Amino acid sequence: MMNYSYKMNRVGVHVGSIRLWHTALALFLAVSTALAQDVTVTGRVTDGSGSGLPGVTVKVKGSNQGTNSDMEGNYTITASPTATLVFSFIGFASQEIPVGNQSTINVTMSDDIKALEEVVVVGYGTAKRKDVTGSVQSVTSKDFNAGVNPNPLQAIQGRVAGLVITQPNGDPNTSPTVRLRGYTSLAGGSDPLYVVDGIIGVPINTISPSDIESMDVLKDASASAIYGSRAANGVIIITTKRGKSGRATVTFNNYIGTDVISKRLDLLDGPGYVAEVKRIKGDASLDDNQRFPKTASGGYYNTDWWDEISRTGITNSHDLSVSGGAPTFSYRGSLNYIDRQGVIKNTGFDRLTGRINIDQKALDNRLNIQYSLSYTNTNSDYTDGGILANATLFLPTLPVRNADGGYYEVPGAFDLNNPVAMLENETFNNVKKTLVGGINLKYEILDGLTLGVNGALKNDQDVTSRARNGSIKAFQITNGEASRNLYQTNDKLLELTANYIKGFGEKGSNFSLLGGYSYQDIINDGFGANNSQFVATGLGYNNLGLGAGSLILPKSSYSSSYKNRTTLASFFGRGTLNFNEKYNLTATIRYDGSSKFGKNNKWGLFPSVAGGWTISDESFFPKSNAFNYLKLRASWGKTGNSEGVGPYQSLQLYGQTSAYYDGGINNFLPGYAITQNTNPNLKWEVVTQANLGLDFQFVNGRFSGSIDVFDKETSDMLYRYSVPADGVKYFTNSIYANVGTMSNKGVEISLGGDIIDSDDFVWNSRVIGSFIRNEIVNLKSDEFDSGIVRFNPFGGRGLSDVFASILTPGLPLGTFNNVGKFVGFDENGQMLLQGKDGAPVTDPANAQLGFEDNPQPFLTAAWVNSFTYKNFDLNFQLRGVFGNSILNNIRSNLSIPGSILETNMLKSVSELPVGFSTNALSSYWLEDATYVRLDNWQIGYNLSFESKYITNARLYLGGNNLFILTKYRGVDPELEVKGDLPGNSQRPNSLGLDATGIYPKTRTFQLGVNLTF
Repeated sequence: MMNYSYKMNRVGVHVGSIRLWHTALALFLAVSTALAQDVTVTGRVTDGSGSGLPGVTVKVKGSNQGTNSDMEGNYTITASPTATLVFSFIGFASQEIPVGNQSTINVTMSDDIKALEEVVVVGYGTAKRKDVTGSVQSVTSKDFNAGVNPNPLQAIQGRVAGLVITQPNGDPNTSPTVRLRGYTSLAGGSDPLYVVDGIIGVPINTISPSDIESMDVLKDASASAIYGSRAANGVIIITTKRGKSGRATVTFNNYIGTDVISKRLDLLDGPGYVAEVKRIKGDASLDDNQRFPKTASGGYYNTDWWDEISRTGITNSHDLSVSGGAPTFSYRGSLNYIDRQGVIKNTGFDRLTGRINIDQKALDNRLNIQYSLSYTNTNSDYTDGGILANATLFLPTLPVRNADGGYYEVPGAFDLNNPVAMLENETFNNVKKTLVGGINLKYEILDGLTLGVNGALKNDQDVTSRARNGSIKAFQITNGEASRNLYQTNDKLLELTANYIKGFGEKGSNFSLLGGYSYQDIINDGFGANNSQFVATGLGYNNLGLGAGSLILPKSSYSSSYKNRTTLASFFGRGTLNFNEKYNLTATIRYDGSSKFGKNNKWGLFPSVAGGWTISDESFFPKSNAFNYLKLRASWGKTGNSEGVGPYQSLQLYGQTSAYYDGGINNFLPGYAITQNTNPNLKWEVVTQANLGLDFQFVNGRFSGSIDVFDKETSDMLYRYSVPADGVKYFTNSIYANVGTMSNKGVEISLGGDIIDSDDFVWNSRVIGSFIRNEIVNLKSDEFDSGIVRFNPFGGRGLSDVFASILTPGLPLGTFNNVGKFVGFDENGQMLLQGKDGAPVTDPANAQLGFEDNPQPFLTAAWVNSFTYKNFDLNFQLRGVFGNSILNNIRSNLSIPGSILETNMLKSVSELPVGFSTNALSSYWLEDATYVRLDNWQIGYNLSFESKYITNARLYLGGNNLFILTKYRGVDPELEVKGDLPGNSQRPNSLGLDATGIYPKTRTFQLGVNLTF
């Protein structure tokens, strides 16, 4: 703008006043004329390296007038001298420059802090997004899934490529199963490592999602190797919310939700069951008064047993937080209470979580101290899988109670027990208390050199209690039983770090060095007691001494106790180099020593190296709107796995074995012998992983994405191998050893952005997907051989030791390769299988096996959408699983016409021949498990009003699992997918098997309010 000044001689004011006003008027008219004339402005837009930027938007602020820079970054625009030019380009911060009297305006664009300098947590520190070389994905709280998500893992389900989070059933007490980049182990554990505010191993289900600021998923070896021997399955770093400088802020969030069973088994009702019995067995079968009692009016009963044991579950959640502070002191305290009923009566939980985070700065802000304290109390009520199974099997023609008020039962029927009687006569609950305290100090002793101390203490207390009333048929075999088990864990962590960072050059170059030491000490102890044969039942588990079982049938298992200790000492280091904001190098190393492993392998070394190249910053990269940002990442590293290994597994242990008779006291005494073989060579599983990634932005930056290709191989895989108990080298018939190899290869894709971005309406959409191929490579060595490992048991009446899967090198874990091919039914209604010579056979022993359906999907994907229109917002997520199969064991057992009088059946029993009476494992029961589910949705409205106290108010309606698209005929195709070894078993947990006793999935609706004061 032009500046004008005037001097007025106050002598003779009255004489010169007219002349002055004439002069001022003329000058005003001249200025107005000058300002009314537009000027032509030219210039060049460059990046930090001086290269021209094409496609930069140059607009006159407040108007539609604008242009774009050419291939060399040059532009020309006409504007008024009073106007302001706005320069904007994706990946760079927008700039506003007044025109004034300038005809040439050259602009150097600086990186957009939000887009490229977003801070992500990488383990023992943070890094700018543009400097990250590993595969790391961050999900902030604003991007958490909508709906009822009491577990933090549910909040990011479907949000991270390669992270498969499965909710296997609708039990509110069941934690999701998490697998990152496939299955990596059988006996070593496959769950990722959780780190909360720098504290390793905090139970994730004790954290309220409303307390979380962000969750960073470290997927490849470069990102996770800093955690060494526990990072083979990936690392999920959780950062909780902390206070900020400013006035105190109070937030209150409350919602109420309802849960209903989303889908039930299509069982026969009373009239349908009667009709099928008549069709299959004839009218004479209805003369059985035990199975077909008559009502007072002479008709048959029609009882829906699932109705009798289920309900509409109600959820109430209340969350209150207070935060604030000053530049050198800030705080945040929160209290969350959630009460969630299960859809099965007498199930659910209530959880109270309190958390306080305090930040303090001192010594000219060189000393930073963070205090964290949290406490969680959870009360859970469980159900017995037998209750759910009997609600399916018990006949619909039976009443709930007899005329005298007692429970109706069918004497002598082993498979038939009244589920209502079981539900009302069993107590099964748990109380868990978790206290976590931590302090983190960082002192910048010299410019760029920071020393750190991180200490934490975690205490878990767990009490599980159970009692069964022996007066009902289902529990009569023990005349009632009761038990209590108490567990406690004390976990201490101490970490010392030194971090040095130094900048150099003129283009933001820097290097950093991190060195550290970590020591963790974990002590577990507990005890339990149980009894049976109760005469009095009113006290349940509160007086175990009332049971006579310990006197009638004396044995050592009525009480137990244990105590163990694990220590882990580690040295770790990391170096980074960021040169000219284009080239990035990262190298990490961790040296871990664990008390869990054998004396020959106490220590393990886990290195990694990674590099990044920002190709779009090179001078040869074409500057256009097609691609604005392109970065190539490559990494290689090794991580370890020790989480699934218990203490003392490498040692020779003694314990009780079979009892022997002592004639001196005329009674039996327990015998003692070696119960575990020693293995001095027991060590970590090692996962070697290579990753190649590409990050990009395109279409003028409206869209961004990433592609990662990985090759992940587990070697020295742990397994419990069978060995000969020769009394010399081995004293028992099994031993933990490192032998096997497993491979996972895959591709991960994430792509999205603002499809529509206007003043009033924004539509943001993102597609996330991962393709994974799992393969068992090897299960034996010169010394150990797993032999034939059968799992995925196919159960049912008359079946014993029938398994659908055999662990086989060259095939994915869980492959249904022990299944015969169904070819039809014979004239007697028996199932025909393809024989070894190609001819149909009825005997499964003579069938040709090797059907190879895979229970693992080849593709998991999600489509995430968010819409905002003025004060309204809408979010939803579709999540799908493609290409896997399920063995529907429950359909096979409830579709046997020959067993119609033994249990209730599915309506599909009418599809099979009347003569079909013996179940057989075949491909007839294999089904396509592909599905697409509307996982979560929410619509909200931000209220607009002026208030002295309320700064923000939002109402919302949402829910989970609104619908599912699938061909699967069972209740739900999303089943348990653990695939690891339970306890000391040699058979992995089931994978892709649908059986009885599964808690039904639910459909949830939610109404809530968010208030900020």
